[in-house]
Amino acid sequence: MISGEVRYSNDGGFSYFWPNDLPFDIQLDKKILKKFETAIIALSKLDGKVSQMSVQERNILLVPFVLMESTKSSAIEGTGTTMEDLYKAERVEEKDPHKLLDNMEVLNYRDALNHATSLDKGDIDEALLLELHKILMKGVRGENKSPGNYRSVQVLVGSRGDTLETAKFVPMPPEKVYWKMNNLFEYLNSPDENILLSAALSHYQFETIHPFTDGNGRMGRLLIMLILSRNKVLEYPVLYLSGYFNNKREEYIERLNKVREEDDFYGWIDMFLDALIEQSHSSIKMIDSLFQLRQKFHSMDKDIHTLQLLDSLFINPFVRKADVVNICNVHLSTAGKIVNNLVESGILSETTGKKRNQLFVCKEIMDVLNSY
Repeated sequence: MISGEVRYSNDGGFSYFWPNDLPFDIQLDKKILKKFETAIIALSKLDGKVSQMSVQERNILLVPFVLMESTKSSAIEGTGTTMEDLYKAERVEEKDPHKLLDNMEVLNYRDALNHATSLDKGDIDEALLLELHKILMKGVRGENKSPGNYRSVQVLVGSRGDTLETAKFVPMPPEKVYWKMNNLFEYLNSPDENILLSAALSHYQFETIHPFTDGNGRMGRLLIMLILSRNKVLEYPVLYLSGYFNNKREEYIERLNKVREEDDFYGWIDMFLDALIEQSHSSIKMIDSLFQLRQKFHSMDKDIHTLQLLDSLFINPFVRKADVVNICNVHLSTAGKIVNNLVESGILSETTGKKRNQLFVCKEIMDVLNSY
């Protein structure tokens, strides 16, 4: 097969998949080549829209997009955190230890994604990926699984209770991970006219090598964003690609498996391009919706402190009066008046039903974020 072959452990106790080196000799028909063009056009429109924004506008917008991608990528791996959970936890301390860990996993992904896309453009190499993995696994459930290092143990991908003999997918032994990753880096950093094909195949190959003991799925999706950024296809992380894969989680996993089992590269590449196209269009709609809302808010009140608070709500739609003190650099009494005015105008709503320690939310912003 083009993708690789099934091999057996030295003792013959289990079989594993050995991936062939990149590049793969695959043939693409006119239909899929046309879809590559459609995807590039969609990404270019998205990138152009973001590039035309002011620095202030980008700073406001990037936060929800990065959080959305982080939340959805972590959701594929079973993390139950929502954007609302993260926003609230930033304002009010989370005391549930399980939720706290879930939140931290998502925030680690956010930090890794921000770090990956903010660095000077250059080669994607081992040092960078190990650094990102270390950020991803800091202080969370996989912290004891060699963060920032390739795995030194045999792993499997399957259901709870599976063994090496029964698992759906058993990656290659750890001894050769370093060499296969070097081949992946060589491929990634070689000039290629079709960056989107490179991203699709690199994601597949990364997941197949499964270089880490934990965090491979999230790292593999982070790699896609890194490739798009480094190759100037999408300069800013405003594509929440994991939203598509999370909605089609079973198909996403099956498409990757089909490449290994049947050399079905076409099925995976086709799905990957659909994800790029659909999420690019969705991102543009979300940007338009958020900016229409911002214009509406700004037309309702011209007070400088109120405008500061309104813009901050796009970064976190939840707010306390004490937060307004810091956001607007005003006294608590003034902060209370600003919040009360926004409640009266219908922009903010109180969520706790309490007289003290109140938490307010801009429902219109949350409605936009939850609709995509």
